[in-house]
Amino acid sequence: MTPQHDIDRLVLATVRGSQAGVLTDQLTQEGFQITQVSSSGGIVQEATITLLIGLHHAHLERLLHHVRECCQKKRRFVATQVEAPMTEIQPMVIEAEFGGATVYVLEVERFEQL
Repeated sequence: MTPQHDIDRLVLATVRGSQAGVLTDQLTQEGFQITQVSSSGGIVQEATITLLIGLHHAHLERLLHHVRECCQKKRRFVATQVEAPMTEIQPMVIEAEFGGATVYVLEVERFEQL
C-alpha cells in the first residue's frame, strides 16, 4: 500500500451494514486504512456503515473493484409502515432495493497525521 504522505484522495463509501464486514475485511487485507461511521437510513431504516478511506489515486480502481464485488444490490419485499383499515387482512408490501454502495471520491489538498 502507499505510504501515508502519498494520500491524495478521500473515499466516502456508504454500504449496508450486513455487507460492510466482508468489504472491510477485504480492504484491510489489501492494506487500506479505514475509519467506520455507523448510521441508519433508507426505506426501512436499515443499519449502514460509512467508510472513510484515504488513498493514492493509483489505488482507486482496486478499491472500487472490492466495493462492487462485496456490495451488490438485491431486491426484496418489505411490509410498509402505512396504517390500513381494520377490514384489510394482508399488510401492504412493496419491493425495495437493498445493498449496493454510494461512493464519493474527494481530492485531498493536504493530509497530515498528527
